Amino acid sequence: MEVNEHTENLSYIPTIHVADYSYNLPADRIAAYPLAERDASKLLIADMRFTDMRQGETNLPVIHHRHFRNIVEEIPASALVIANDSRVIAARIEMQKSTGGHAEVLCLQPVAPSPDPAITLQSKERCRWQCMVGGRKIATGDVLSAALLTKHGEITLSATIIVKESAEALVEFTWDDEEMRFAEVLESLGHVPLPPYIKREDEASDKERYQTVYAAHSGSVAAPTAGLHFTERVLGEMEQKGIQRAHVTLHVGAGTFKPMSGTEAHEHVMHEERICVPKAVLEGLAAQLMRHEHKGQSPVVAVGTTSMRTLESLYWWGVRLLTLDGDARERDMLDIRQWDAFRLQDRFREKLPPASVALLTVQEWLQTRRLDAVVGETQVMIAPGYGFRVCHGLITNFHQPESTLMLLVAAFLTVNGVSAWRNVYETALANDYRFLSYGDSSLLWRT
Repeated sequence: MEVNEHTENLSYIPTIHVADYSYNLPADRIAAYPLAERDASKLLIADMRFTDMRQGETNLPVIHHRHFRNIVEEIPASALVIANDSRVIAARIEMQKSTGGHAEVLCLQPVAPSPDPAITLQSKERCRWQCMVGGRKIATGDVLSAALLTKHGEITLSATIIVKESAEALVEFTWDDEEMRFAEVLESLGHVPLPPYIKREDEASDKERYQTVYAAHSGSVAAPTAGLHFTERVLGEMEQKGIQRAHVTLHVGAGTFKPMSGTEAHEHVMHEERICVPKAVLEGLAAQLMRHEHKGQSPVVAVGTTSMRTLESLYWWGVRLLTLDGDARERDMLDIRQWDAFRLQDRFREKLPPASVALLTVQEWLQTRRLDAVVGETQVMIAPGYGFRVCHGLITNFHQPESTLMLLVAAFLTVNGVSAWRNVYETALANDYRFLSYGDSSLLWRT
């Protein structure tokens, strides 16, 4: 079943009015700081699994309230919990123009020597990044600079604007210490890139608290915030109960905070993010999905929307491989475009494979291509009308109005075309939950 992507129409793209996913979020409900203890945050549980939804009836989940330290009691022992282990880098650099004026550079995505942050962060003397650049009258060809003290003395970091369009630019960084890695430059000079809705400067404590306790692979410019609530105590209780855990990596970009452009969702261009799923994690996930399909238990729980997007992207990559979609079989890297899920849903409908079959296909592709991990770029849009294939539960914070994350949550809480997201968010507001990155948490179960 080979697909010609260039000849089909775009009728599969859903009509979604962005304003339908707005709500009133008072400024004082946006958490400016984390709580003293990570797992002391509130936890709202919204359960759609037992919603008896008939045509015309109100779709209301079963809601109750706990604290995050109690979350292990809410997850069955048969579950597989998958979290994003990306580490936030100190990506915001304050610099000076040659005229002495202030400038700011936010590293978004590495370009050279590699699009892989693990490689580019190890660069010595020079590297290139796609960046956001702030400051007056900064243009292509300008050179910004900053001084930093090292054990070898003072060195200078230079940032040459190679190409600049609006606020985004391709920037080449150079520094005059041939032994110093770019990761060390950022660690010495950079600031934690707190999201724009946190109206304060970063502080020393943010270096620890805007990072999960299991962060491992550097590359994100925004934290996978659903994981900020986990503590070693909670992780230990999960292990004692027998709950399986695994990690995937999705490097979170600043696009996660990008407002929806236009009044309709189809007008918005979704940001790309780089993912990595080790072969062993893929095999464990496929086995878990087989158990779930056979017994109706053994759920997969995603920690955060980034883990969710990674896991669901694996399914659609398996569908692309299985159906000979485009040039998928010739690629060595996963490639999921913004509307691929809706396009494939529309094309194959009831012929779509079970989740385990799709993931086994990805395993076969790894073996054929002699790869140790699924690596690639996902731009997947998850919005109302999306059919979830891998994830049964979602641990997540409370998100900005009219954001792509809000669309994802609305899709997850949908039964028979009706979403309960507004009921969940109104309940959270009425019960004094704290919102956004440093705010409280929720555990959502879909039907």
